[in-house]
Amino acid sequence: MNQRSSIIALIVGLLAGCICFFLLFQKTSEIDKKTTPVEVLVASRYISPGSILTPDMVLKKNIPESYVSPSAVQNINEVSNLLTLVPISTGEQILSNKFGSSGNSLAFNLNNGLRAYTLEVNETSGVGNLLHPGNHVDVISKITSNKLEITTFVFQDIEVLATGQKLSQSEQKNSDAPEAYNTVTLALTPDQAETLMYLEGQPIRLLLRAPNDDEIVSISAKNDSEVISKIGHFIPTSKIKK
Repeated sequence: MNQRSSIIALIVGLLAGCICFFLLFQKTSEIDKKTTPVEVLVASRYISPGSILTPDMVLKKNIPESYVSPSAVQNINEVSNLLTLVPISTGEQILSNKFGSSGNSLAFNLNNGLRAYTLEVNETSGVGNLLHPGNHVDVISKITSNKLEITTFVFQDIEVLATGQKLSQSEQKNSDAPEAYNTVTLALTPDQAETLMYLEGQPIRLLLRAPNDDEIVSISAKNDSEVISKIGHFIPTSKIKK
């Protein structure tokens, strides 16, 4: 009986030892896992809201796994073309939940070297409220200076960035009637913006272009007599390229 009790006690002891070993091993593994370094991106400098990340803004850093946020970014491509929604401090982890779409930002609809210029229009000068962001227009003006009055094309093939505050055609409301606007925002070079600013106060109209028409036509400015001399001379529309 004593021998049997000793065997049972030995077995119980071995089981208890195995359980303790297993628990200790599991605990050690958890500790090792929490201290295992994970490579994430951190800010190399202060990043202001509304920024798109570039490689010089971030650094790769190894951080113990227990301190890595679930939203931590490990590759800059994960937030490609997205804007920072909040400030990010130097050394702070780059988190995906701090980024959002740039689709509603006028600045990110501009190509480098261009400026957004907002022109006040009415239903007539703004093509009857039928313009949409992404359309291209010509700008024509009747200019009076030093008793000289001429009509001329000021610019050709200019992109429309916005009509009113609408930045894309997808923002059009579900309605058969066009959505009214009293401003049109154009993409201009600095030199073009300066010229258009000078002409404000003169009659200015926008002319809508066909979607694939990017031809720049050489047209000289016309004064009163030149306009009158052209009246009655017509070009058959069948001869105009489509």
